[in-house]
Amino acid sequence: MTVRDHFERVAADYDSLRTTDEAPVRAIRQFLADRPVTGLDIGCGTGRYSRLLRGLLPDGSLLVAGDVSAAMLAELKAGDHGHAVRMVPLRSTAEELPVRAASLDLVTAFNCVHHFDLRRFLTAVARVLQPDGQLFIYTRTPQQNARTVWGRYFPGFTEHEQRLHSGAVFRDAVRRTAGLTVVATQTFKHPRSSTVERLRAQAEGRHYSTFSLYPPDELRASIATFLARLPSPEVTWIDEHLLIVISVSHRNQVQPDHSSKAAARAMTDQAFQISAERG
Repeated sequence: MTVRDHFERVAADYDSLRTTDEAPVRAIRQFLADRPVTGLDIGCGTGRYSRLLRGLLPDGSLLVAGDVSAAMLAELKAGDHGHAVRMVPLRSTAEELPVRAASLDLVTAFNCVHHFDLRRFLTAVARVLQPDGQLFIYTRTPQQNARTVWGRYFPGFTEHEQRLHSGAVFRDAVRRTAGLTVVATQTFKHPRSSTVERLRAQAEGRHYSTFSLYPPDELRASIATFLARLPSPEVTWIDEHLLIVISVSHRNQVQPDHSSKAAARAMTDQAFQISAERG
């Protein structure tokens, strides 16, 4: 099963099975100026983080919510009940962003960068960010993944999940990408609690794409072992995530080919066009 197939399959139940963290979104807002901005939330899924981010941006801002999955974007549009304000759905890969050069103030990627070709993604972002633009990656490292309730108790979870990157890998990849530099990192620790029933539903619903890497028989057996290993009917743990803040460096900048206002208008028009063509 491909990543796209996985998200097409789980789109309808995705929001009910995942947890959304507000703290990193509020931290991102602190890095932004108090003026309208044009941004792209890539790998947006059903738009859980897109909506949080859009609600914190200054009035007049435009946020495009991009994802490769048509089913995920359909859930995003359904969740907005047709009343989304300055948030445009865009069907696109992360490595080939259909956006004008130097037209964006920010790009965000929440819990999705492990699905991307990191080198190509960073190169694409360096092209589309304005000279003062910023990229925010919210993710989990392999070490953090091993300390989750899944890493501790679910058989083979860390062994199957080999797509995550360490902080050192991110720094090296950014260093090798012309025009980008890491300016800050922040670790978030989220206290979690859940019931056995809820954890069972998440595993059976494959709320992490990691579960799609298991053959069906192995997944069923692993769920049974996982439930037997849990120490109590209600489990508590600490989830950790890493926020990486990346800015456009002064060298090798791509010059904007239009004004910020024109960029927003062009991106809106192009996003609608691409959604119509590919949706």
